[in-house]
Amino acid sequence: MKRFMETNTVTHNLMSFSGFKSMLIFSMLVHNPKTYEEIKQALEENEYLKETVSIDTIRIYMNSLKQAGCNIKKLHEGRTVKYYIDSHPFELKITDKQAKSIIKVYKAISKSIEISDFLILNDFFTKISAYITNEDLKTKLQNISPLSNINAEMVEELIRYTKNRNEITILYNAKNSGKKKEIDIVVDKMSISNGKLHIAGYNSEYHNYSEFLVSNIIRIISVNLKAPKLVLPEFVVQYEYQKEDNASFQPFENEIVLEETDTHVIVEIKSRNKFIIMQRILSLSSRCRVISPDNYKEEILGILKNMKEGYFEEQ
Repeated sequence: MKRFMETNTVTHNLMSFSGFKSMLIFSMLVHNPKTYEEIKQALEENEYLKETVSIDTIRIYMNSLKQAGCNIKKLHEGRTVKYYIDSHPFELKITDKQAKSIIKVYKAISKSIEISDFLILNDFFTKISAYITNEDLKTKLQNISPLSNINAEMVEELIRYTKNRNEITILYNAKNSGKKKEIDIVVDKMSISNGKLHIAGYNSEYHNYSEFLVSNIIRIISVNLKAPKLVLPEFVVQYEYQKEDNASFQPFENEIVLEETDTHVIVEIKSRNKFIIMQRILSLSSRCRVISPDNYKEEILGILKNMKEGYFEEQ
């Protein structure tokens, strides 16, 4: 061990060959079924062994693995017999109670970390899932991931373009209309909301700031590296909210409380996405009143008027 710590190099005199051979055989049989000849050849070609091992010796190692608790089974392919490990005592066993805690922690972490870090976290759970015997947990980990069924390489590309605020053209599956369309967007940020991965930026077609589901992006068609850097507009709206029974008010991350009393609070909200501000204002219902700017007040009034007319038309 002292020699290894000094050189960080494995040499023949640092190894237990019996243990090493057992580990190699275990690894091979867990990965996929192997014949005796395939195991024999793999041991002969190993960079540390490079020695001929008889089939009888291989049987001894396999019996040792059985004694350690490995369940080794046979697979018949015509006249060929292959061996594989069906189960072993080194599997990661997790109780239902532990599984619930892992899911809870996973969801909490996914809301607060960078997307690049989330890729690493997702890769970690993908790797350990191979050793998890709790099938329910394995399925849940696969289903709750915002990156489920999304190409990880494309996500890494989008992260890079977002950092540079590049203009990209994507082929997007607009499920509302059922059509695939090319969209130009100056990418600004990526985020996870409602358990789904979104990319946001300035959409040149509609001349506004929009969000797109990454799972609906079929592919990135092109990147305009020569496009001028665009200063994305930020919308600022002030509103007054009447408190309910003197309850405390919890502002969002993009909000600043300008004034607060026992009965009301005046808030400034900022976002590049007008739709997000609109959602926030409408979610506060009749207790909320837009103070400024005037054009946004008129826009809100127009939406409320259309909603009201829609209800009257149904009667």
